[in-house]
Amino acid sequence: MDTQLAPITSHSLSDAQFAALSAIPPEAEWFANLRNRHTRENYQRDIRQFIAFAGLGSAGQLWEVTRPHVLAWRDHLQGRGLANDTIRRKLAALSSLYDYLCNRHAMLHNPVRSVKRPPSMNREGAMPALGDDQALRLLEAPPAGTLKGKRDRAMLAVLLYHGIRK
Repeated sequence: MDTQLAPITSHSLSDAQFAALSAIPPEAEWFANLRNRHTRENYQRDIRQFIAFAGLGSAGQLWEVTRPHVLAWRDHLQGRGLANDTIRRKLAALSSLYDYLCNRHAMLHNPVRSVKRPPSMNREGAMPALGDDQALRLLEAPPAGTLKGKRDRAMLAVLLYHGIRK
């Protein structure tokens, strides 16, 4: 899959350049629009792996893929013992491509849309919410008899109501 669009050097497109740009398949257009080099390389590899797994002869056969193909690939990836987050990324790459194809009216539906993904194992930054007793102790910490205490209690109540974390 060629992901590079030819750079245009003149101030206007020639007829040949216009025709060449019009002939670029949507999947190559999608790849070219991924700005982050690492994301583009990973997604490109993921899509190639899916094409190989599904036995597609070309990217043009992506239109023939159905949800059972994607489910089989997900199960295959899990059977290989890949990390959940890797499987999630691979499914996200495929889903992103199909979303783009649907937006371009090249496909009617995204076969990845309703496929359940394994839970993310990335717990970085994840913190449990405060318990009821902890929230009550926090809310009662500022003195109730002072103006600043009332202000602090009001601010804490708003933050607690909107899901402040530890």
